Amino acid sequence: MTAEMASAPVAGFSDRLAGFDEHWRSIEPELKRIESGRWLSLIGGGVLCVLALPAFVLGIALADWLFDPAAGSDGPWLAGALLGAGTFMIGAFIAHAPSRNAGLLIKERVARFLGFSYQEDAPDFPLGAFDGSDILPSYSGKSLQDHIRGEVSGVPITMCDAELTERRGSGKGSRTVTVFRGPLVVSVFPKPSTGRTIVVPDGGAIGNFFAGRGQDVGQRVKLESPDFERAFEVYSSDQVEARYLLTPAMMERLLAFRARFGSRIRLAFAERELLIAIDDRRDWFPDPGLFQKLTDPALVRDQAEEIARIAKIVETLKLNAETRI
Repeated sequence: MTAEMASAPVAGFSDRLAGFDEHWRSIEPELKRIESGRWLSLIGGGVLCVLALPAFVLGIALADWLFDPAAGSDGPWLAGALLGAGTFMIGAFIAHAPSRNAGLLIKERVARFLGFSYQEDAPDFPLGAFDGSDILPSYSGKSLQDHIRGEVSGVPITMCDAELTERRGSGKGSRTVTVFRGPLVVSVFPKPSTGRTIVVPDGGAIGNFFAGRGQDVGQRVKLESPDFERAFEVYSSDQVEARYLLTPAMMERLLAFRARFGSRIRLAFAERELLIAIDDRRDWFPDPGLFQKLTDPALVRDQAEEIARIAKIVETLKLNAETRI
């Protein structure tokens, strides 16, 4: 996301953001309470992290003394590693607790202020719809957080911040690779569809990968807009329906959407739903930094403008329009 995008509130939400300064004052006392214990948590957690190395050595010594393992056994080293890693993880958890608690408070309150509901985890997000749409890469691990639901101009919308990973290689050479990082969005589309139609980036490694996935959906659809054809590839099980969905006006909106949110966007039309995956490789709703002052009004304002950006998806694509789109 560009600096310009990060600084300007979303048009159409200005009425909701207008009273935000007063809302900030209602959150400030709770943030001050969390801030008052931040340095104690940082110091205590930091001390435990530093003690991780002595804990590692202590674990080895205790295992040798208590169990008298055979020469060459890995048992003492494993015991030391477990004790050291456990000490470090507890320390890190304590040190990050104030930032994590402040971030959760801010996101919950700001989402409510803007008319959305917020849930830290997203166990009931409809990820299965995306799996069946062929707009996500294959993955073996998932983390779904920051589940936000609500309406924009009467259009229901739900989204979550997703990180999808895949284990590649085998044995000691195996590694975990992030294959998707960004928001997944489900909204309604004014035109119903019965077939399968997906829109994926054109060209490059990403485009070539999804071109292969698109062929599982159906044939490539050639459309009238040269600019759209340079930016996207469309695959559908129903060529006529794909053109019904992707009118010239809709193609222009998708180009505007790409200009705002980046080129790594993919969409699928599924009955009355529009599925959107934005692989921008960033955390849309991060917690405050470890050493960041938790009472800084900019923290709350930034989250408000970021959550309000969800509205721009509906507004840019005009999902509240009549079926003539």
